[in-house]
Amino acid sequence: MTLLGLLPKTQAMAISAEQSFPDISFITFAWFIEHNFSSKITLTTVLLLLFSLTENPELLNLHARQQNPSSSKEKTTALSGWIKSLSRLLKQTCDKQQKRILKAVDLQGIDDNAITNLSIKLDLFAKVLNLYPYDKKGCSTGKLVTVSNKNIEPIYCVCPDTYECETESCSSKSLAQSAATRDISQVTLIKGSNIYETAFVLTGKCTTCKTIYKADHEQAIREESDRAFNTVYINSAKYIKVGRVLWVDRIFSQAVLQGMYSFHASAAAYTDYWNQSFWNSHIGSSKKLSRRQVWNTFVQESIRLIGGDTNRTLVLPADMGLNEVTKEAYTFFGDNGIIRLANEHACSECTHTYKQRADLIINVDPAAVVGRDENRTVPQLVGNDAAMSANDTVEAIQFSRNITEAASNVDSMNVEKALVTMVVMDGVVIGPTVCLSYSFILLCI
Repeated sequence: MTLLGLLPKTQAMAISAEQSFPDISFITFAWFIEHNFSSKITLTTVLLLLFSLTENPELLNLHARQQNPSSSKEKTTALSGWIKSLSRLLKQTCDKQQKRILKAVDLQGIDDNAITNLSIKLDLFAKVLNLYPYDKKGCSTGKLVTVSNKNIEPIYCVCPDTYECETESCSSKSLAQSAATRDISQVTLIKGSNIYETAFVLTGKCTTCKTIYKADHEQAIREESDRAFNTVYINSAKYIKVGRVLWVDRIFSQAVLQGMYSFHASAAAYTDYWNQSFWNSHIGSSKKLSRRQVWNTFVQESIRLIGGDTNRTLVLPADMGLNEVTKEAYTFFGDNGIIRLANEHACSECTHTYKQRADLIINVDPAAVVGRDENRTVPQLVGNDAAMSANDTVEAIQFSRNITEAASNVDSMNVEKALVTMVVMDGVVIGPTVCLSYSFILLCI
């Protein structure tokens, strides 16, 4: 058990072996590209070459090892099959995209000449980038490991998606950046499974109508008050705020939603899964997701998903707590418990004919039977409790028999049967398959 408990830490230590991104001067980089590749090469092709080398350290290790034999039984291979395979794949990719990568002189002759020339240039390129595990004397400097992209991560600014005021009275006026430099919030941003701890939140404001625009919602002044604001939830938001300093993208929020539905996981279970799978492997991070942040993500994504599908926008008073938002969202989207997309829908997969009695009877007294099952096991009681229990049992059995006889009469008369579209078991609501995306309003009850 002790060894098993150490497994996540061991995995994180194994993943943490990284080397910094090549930090050569731009002059050296530009000179090499200009003198070794076509003058018509594009930036995208150059980046394709660069990242094809930095993302394949294992291939470069295999290639360099064949260039540096360690025994008399080995021969030096200037251009290994490893580097030639990479060259061939790169050339095929560029040919499909109709992009020039080599000079005209390097393309002369048979196709193998182009592969050989490209392999030579990739070999030199790797050495210029210091992605070569041997020094000039042929001595090993250590195996290449994963190249970290942390030094070249972009600066993410979480901004409003709209670029002009959308109120009718402002005539599409441009938005001003409202926060002072000292007030710009630095937050953690989760994009998919990637964690960026240096993202910044910028807020827009219309100087005419005073409407505030943020990445996931808008705040508009109420008509009856000049100080109170309403929050308008944006269904098409790219990022969603789920914590005081935590924002997530829609890929992450949809993964939370689908994970809970697909695996029937609680917010606590999904939190533990995500922290163990992703956050623990994030280099240098001591933070973790909380259960409340995951639940907030679930609610926020559900609001956007349902609002987008029903073409309805949720508007609530500003600064409401999560519990109040959940209740108000249920009231707004719930339609008194009727799910719009599932209304008057019936099929063999999500609706079944009502059964008074289950097909399988287990001789156990379940907690959910509530004394109405004639097959239940009656507990042995004494005294007055025994007399009362016996009377209750007789009444319950008689009630069950009456219901069974009534159901039989209905069957014999071929009366149209009502279809069951929802089952409640131990307090868990299981809806039809067509409304899985909308059962959050039922789970919130």
